[in-house]
Amino acid sequence: MIKLFDRNSTKLTISEFFENFESKKYNFEAKYQRKSNVWNDDKKSFLIDSIMKNYPMPPIFMRPNVDTKTGKTKYDIVDGKQRLEAIVSFIEDSVPLTEYFFEDKIFINGASDIEQAISGKLFSEIKSDAKFSDFIKQFWTYSINVDYLYEDDVELVSNIFDRLNRNGEPLSRQELRNAKYNSTFLLRSIKNIAENDFWKQRYSKLKTERMEDEEFISELYFLTAEDKFFDSVPDVIDSLYEIYANKTDNELEEINAKFYNCTKFIIDLSIDFNSLKKLNWTTHLYGLFSVAWYCVKNDTSAAQIQTKLIELYSEYFQKSSSQYSGDLMEYKNSCSSRTRSKDQREKRLYALLKYCGIKPPK
Repeated sequence: MIKLFDRNSTKLTISEFFENFESKKYNFEAKYQRKSNVWNDDKKSFLIDSIMKNYPMPPIFMRPNVDTKTGKTKYDIVDGKQRLEAIVSFIEDSVPLTEYFFEDKIFINGASDIEQAISGKLFSEIKSDAKFSDFIKQFWTYSINVDYLYEDDVELVSNIFDRLNRNGEPLSRQELRNAKYNSTFLLRSIKNIAENDFWKQRYSKLKTERMEDEEFISELYFLTAEDKFFDSVPDVIDSLYEIYANKTDNELEEINAKFYNCTKFIIDLSIDFNSLKKLNWTTHLYGLFSVAWYCVKNDTSAAQIQTKLIELYSEYFQKSSSQYSGDLMEYKNSCSSRTRSKDQREKRLYALLKYCGIKPPK
């Protein structure tokens, strides 16, 4: 008689999960786990956005391990580690809710002041404000679908883990570019920039084995190379790789030098990235780089804009969206949706320049 794999499906509220987490009932580093793909803050915030709206997410797979002497059970996290870590990060105030939370068709008659006010807030800020009580209740009572895998054979569980990560997991576009252009001077240049200490510190939470760091650097690199904004969609980036992979080493060296000058400009701004942590998010980081790109082109020194630029970011990250006005509101609007589009990136640059007293191009 055939023996089928023993598993059982159930549900677990976030409240129950976190209680177990604090009791150290979960093992996130099971020995059959592959090296973690660390989610960036944007992905974590996006998951919390979905939870707050009661959208579904894929099930979590756990393997119960019962201590026969004490009767206590611990659980290996077989699949879903990043999702659970994102939830913990939100509870511990490491990541906020998305700034674009209110921009969703779920709000049929348009978002209320409450939905707009909660956008971009940390968990501690949300739970300490009585007007957000419904959202806190929604978060704690959100049901996570859990599949328990009852199997003593670790190798068999490892095979299940492998299957879970193979299914529906095609190569990313950047992984495909890496395979196609790995011998080119273009990709070597981008990889060298991605490994630069300054840039590694900026996107430390973005970098994953899926090469998201190199894709982001590619967007900055092609802004420097093209000398203009473009829609950062996969097909456009693919076409730019094709064009610049065929450039001479000397042509690319000139672009590398321009990129270095932009990086040096940002370093010369002496920004405290530890106190302005959200500035490391790719949306804001791209905007900052675009300011450097524009100023280097137009012989504007870092000293000329340093004070005003740091002032803008400080005000933007400290204030709530209801307090924004003028250039701050323009900047906020450019960061709220379609953040990788040509138009929004232009608007973001113009808002930053205007705040710094620089007349933007027409």
